[in-house]
Formats: sequence, structure tokens, C-alpha cells
Amino acid sequence: MQIPLQINKVNGVPIYLQIGEQIRLLIHQGRLEPGQLMPTVRSLAVDLEINSNTVARVYHDLQNEGLLVLRRGIGTFVSDRPKVKPLTRKDQMVLEKKVDGIVEMGRKMGLTAVELFQLVETRWEE
Repeated sequence: MQIPLQINKVNGVPIYLQIGEQIRLLIHQGRLEPGQLMPTVRSLAVDLEINSNTVARVYHDLQNEGLLVLRRGIGTFVSDRPKVKPLTRKDQMVLEKKVDGIVEMGRKMGLTAVELFQLVETRWEE
């Protein structure tokens, strides 16, 4: 089973953060549905050409957040009761439009993706 993840190994954002955030977003978007089987740690690591310990760390973090559930001997699944509310298509489109504007502004100001990410993260935590 494959899930649509893309990682950038040169942008400065740790790979485990990229993967974790993309999986969270896929759950928010409803593209990963409750009860859906996730790829094994090994198969996802092979697909993304990364160390399996990185994927294991992401899965562990998402399990601690209640987004994924490990069923020993069976696999890892999207939680039946995730603590997130799926985004509506309309909300997602509004958010994407605003993000596009922020990205464009950041580029014009000469910010890197990491600098923009850090700015957003700082604001999020305030």
C-alpha cells in the first residue's frame, strides 16, 4: 500500500518532520481514512529511500498523538477515533490559497523554506 508522500532531502527540514506533517495532513484531508492500513515501516522506508528508523520514529510519534494505532502482528492503522477533524474541501482550498500567498511573499523577501517554516512554527506556538 502506498501513500502519496514527497520528501525533500536538501531543504533543511528534518525528514521525520516532513513525513509526519504530510501524514497528519492526509488524515485531516480525509485521504487517509479511519481504519486504513498504513504501509509497513520497512516498505515506506524503501519507497522513500530513507532509513527505516526514521519511519519508525514517525509512526511512534503519530501513535502517541492518537492518529495511528499499532495492532501487533497485523499492522499499523489510521485511528478509528483520530483527534482531528477532517478539513472540508472548501476549507482546504481557502487555506491553500492563503499559504500560496505567504509562500509568494516569503520568496519575494528572500526567505528560505526553512526560515518561513520556522516563522510559522513560532507563531503557531504563541
